[in-house]
Amino acid sequence: MTAWDVCVLGGGPAGATVAARLARLGHRVVVLERRPFPRQHVGESLSPAAWPVLDAAGIPRAAARATGVPVRTAGVRWRTDEEEQLLLGEGLTVDRGAFDTLLLDRARAAGAVVRAPLRADRPERVAGGWRVPTPDGAVHARFLADATGRRRLLGGRREATSPRTVAVHARWAGAWPADGPQTRIAAVADGWLWAAALPGGHVRTLAVTDPEVLAAEGGGSLLERFAGAAPGVGAPPEGAPVRVCDATSYRVRPPVEADAVRVGEAAFAIDPLSSSGVQTAVQSGLAAAATAATLLGGGNGAAALEYYGDLVRAAADVHARTASALYREHQRHAGERFWQRRAAPPAVATRSPGPALADLLPRRTRLVPSAALRPTACLVGDAVDHRPALHAPGLDRPVAFVGGHPVAPVLEQLRAAPTLAAAVAHWDRAWPGRGLQLAEWLHRHALLEVADPERATAPTAGCPPSPRGR
Repeated sequence: MTAWDVCVLGGGPAGATVAARLARLGHRVVVLERRPFPRQHVGESLSPAAWPVLDAAGIPRAAARATGVPVRTAGVRWRTDEEEQLLLGEGLTVDRGAFDTLLLDRARAAGAVVRAPLRADRPERVAGGWRVPTPDGAVHARFLADATGRRRLLGGRREATSPRTVAVHARWAGAWPADGPQTRIAAVADGWLWAAALPGGHVRTLAVTDPEVLAAEGGGSLLERFAGAAPGVGAPPEGAPVRVCDATSYRVRPPVEADAVRVGEAAFAIDPLSSSGVQTAVQSGLAAAATAATLLGGGNGAAALEYYGDLVRAAADVHARTASALYREHQRHAGERFWQRRAAPPAVATRSPGPALADLLPRRTRLVPSAALRPTACLVGDAVDHRPALHAPGLDRPVAFVGGHPVAPVLEQLRAAPTLAAAVAHWDRAWPGRGLQLAEWLHRHALLEVADPERATAPTAGCPPSPRGR
């Protein structure tokens, strides 16, 4: 019987990422994936924000680009009947069969053993770790990473963070209009459509709606009606398989335990409107790997549990707020039930932005009273430990590092400097060229206020010019 350090259930982007990182750290990792690869999967869109995440995971950009086609523009019918042309920068629509295989192959190259296709049954806790039943014998491991997506083989308490939502989708070989945007998004009264050209001359359409709308209309006719809202897309041809999947957002508790971690959609799922499901899965895989490495290596276990739990909670909350804001922006059908149920009320500003940064530079400044440094679990290299982090109402999560620099020395110099400009000059000496960026970050998050409202001081000689002069 081979006892592994880590058994990863599921070989998609989240599972492949956590397996690759733990294997590179020297752990014995086995991945159990029930489907043969390459597999087709819905969710082919990578936004430009995915590139830094793939960089952090060690995925070469050229290799990722080879699995997809560039997406520079999107045609969007959202607020009005007119189609807006949006520039997307370096977006990518990938063939998920090729992209997922790329990530899983890199896990193999890192030293993880991949067993696929192999169906795993519900894991059981035993002395020393876990026993995972499979048709050809049980797999034993000290630690378990559940990356089985919405199947959630490890279970847990699922809490919905959105109304029940379904997605109807189809993929077929067909021509995409050559003279238009590579991606189209269109809103209708009872949902919205995403359509795109895929690699290899294929087309994907996906319609998001309420379950009762699907039940009343049927998948094929609903997808055809939604596709009619996007010029040039067209309905799936006769015979193209039309599939339905759950698209409800949720989180699962607990996301992490001393001997197990839930990764990707086994931990939380986000609204497809974000077009960031893949990058979110990879991000969670990186965080889960650091958490598992800390727990397996006898590091700060309390910090590891705190870190991953806080990360999942914050990520789910941020995505839920972002999706609600996007639904709220829709005006054409704002009175319809589908949109009303998903649109949150506008956020109420809790703090004035205060003086402009240029006006703060010659003044002595300090953190606002609602901000404070506290020991917080955070990522330190390849493990998790406690470090001083900045907590403030305007931050989605506590911040221990800004631009790769520890935040505590930055704030200590702010406290000691006679003016903000003097603090910027000190930061520039410590981190060349980054001083003003640090000040801009603090100001953008409304974290600064004047410490000496009755006195103004001239800027220190040699300080950088104000943003107004740049």
